Amino acid sequence: MKFVQILSSLLFVICGSAALDRTWWKYATIYEVFLKSFKDSDGDGIGDFKGLTSKLDYFEDLGVDTIWVTPFYTSSGADGGYDITDFYGIDPLYGTMADFEEFLKEMKKRDLNFVMDLVINHSSDEHEWFQKSIQKIEPYKDYYVWVDPKGYTEDGKPIPPNNWVSIFNFTKPCTGWTWNEHRQQYYFHQFLAKQPDFNLRNENVKKELQALMKFWLDKGVTAFRIDAPPFFMEDPLLREEYYGNEFAKIVAGAEERSSRRFHHPDNFPFLNEIYLFLRQYDKKNKKERETAMLTESYGTIDVMMKYYGTKEKPSSHFTFNFQITTLKKYLDARQMIDHLSSWIDKLPEGAAQNWALGNHDQGRIFYRFNKEYNSVLLALVTMLPGAASLYYGEELSQELFDYTPEHVKNLWVERDHFRLPMQWDDSFNAGFTSGEKPWVPLHPSYWLTNVETQKNHPHSFLSYFKDLVSIRKTDTFKYGDLKLYAVSKWVLAFTRTYRQSKYIVVLNLGMENNLIDLHSNIHDLPSTLTVVAASPNSGYIKGEKFKTILNRLSISVLRPHSSVVLTYV
Repeated sequence: MKFVQILSSLLFVICGSAALDRTWWKYATIYEVFLKSFKDSDGDGIGDFKGLTSKLDYFEDLGVDTIWVTPFYTSSGADGGYDITDFYGIDPLYGTMADFEEFLKEMKKRDLNFVMDLVINHSSDEHEWFQKSIQKIEPYKDYYVWVDPKGYTEDGKPIPPNNWVSIFNFTKPCTGWTWNEHRQQYYFHQFLAKQPDFNLRNENVKKELQALMKFWLDKGVTAFRIDAPPFFMEDPLLREEYYGNEFAKIVAGAEERSSRRFHHPDNFPFLNEIYLFLRQYDKKNKKERETAMLTESYGTIDVMMKYYGTKEKPSSHFTFNFQITTLKKYLDARQMIDHLSSWIDKLPEGAAQNWALGNHDQGRIFYRFNKEYNSVLLALVTMLPGAASLYYGEELSQELFDYTPEHVKNLWVERDHFRLPMQWDDSFNAGFTSGEKPWVPLHPSYWLTNVETQKNHPHSFLSYFKDLVSIRKTDTFKYGDLKLYAVSKWVLAFTRTYRQSKYIVVLNLGMENNLIDLHSNIHDLPSTLTVVAASPNSGYIKGEKFKTILNRLSISVLRPHSSVVLTYV
């Protein structure tokens, strides 16, 4: 979709295609589960597959169609499951392979798609492959990035090959090279020293990874979320990088990095190989539903677009779009349109849109603003064209908080505070665990903000979320065109139109009540529209009439940081 004309100084238009491409990933509602924090079945304070399976009816009730589960491979536990010791195993923390297979069986009964994290940039240093690589046992000898030292100091200590740093250090640069005494070489790690990088140029490694994907596809995985593709390949010449005083920006992914060890051009042919492997698997197995390949990347928009690949050589079905999560301040309507269009305008022709509200690393965006603003953000993610990706608990407007030092359980406490246990009810430990306590403390608000409290309340945030998801299942939101309007300085509206069906989403981005005059901005509107979804703070209820003309006898007011979805029906 492209912005093709300016209707007025306050109006932007996107002309979208209504092509009936029914591939599921183009309009999926993806719900990310941080498995450790979702539902504990055995009282040990850690979420597991049996607990997740017991809650599958909840996903049906929400209306979401796709579940993405964070890594559950056997792990050494240094980085939340991303340091893998066995790519074919289920970590005992989360249950057994039988538990996982039962989970997939129940998913299939409910026609739910399953997205699996595919971690192929690195393994744990405890992995059998790495231990054999240290010993130079074939074919594992060159499975990892091993390099001789640049030289030796006067006292005989090895010098790292170059100045490349690990990104897992937010205070000062820390070398990405670790010396192995037995092998007498350095190995490279973009992340922890316990996470040595694979040599993804090695053909044997590629074969191992294809075998790994086939194993999980045969189990019933519907899609892979490709973890950390910007870090797959590095400059084979090992040229140094300039960091200067920009290290914090480099780590945060705020700058377009050089091609020496981030977003290397060789990443994209490698991703295309994975893409083609998945297409071959689908064809061979006559799969009715296409296996989706979703990539995680951070950087400038121009860099992000590279992860779509080209028409001739696709790199993924889509790369997760964190454009909304990059908001640092409240934007007015025209600024928000510019912010959204900066992504949409750059999309390759025919590329699928998607919008993410958060994830296990991004946290909960509304925490940077206020809780009320979550209704605006949720409407944007779910009502704009394409797939919507949401982090567990967003449907409740679940909060985060800062832990005291004794609560630090992981590498970064900054990540733990948005990985709190799911709040199911107001009982002991919020219904998350029957044990003495969960692996990290609950938010103190769990007695009020929980599923049980909200599910039967027609004006709760959960009910609002379910209304939005129900609406986005219509053909209008799957295939409809999009037009964006700045109705006033702080009121943003957009229409979704398909054939004879039309919806209007209205957002008050401001911190004051705003009078709404839709009629003067959007042509051919009736004097009233019907509310089909309303955020709890909007002042409206579903089924109510919303006046579109502003005059003394007809006034519509939208409360601060609230939203409504309207239709002609």
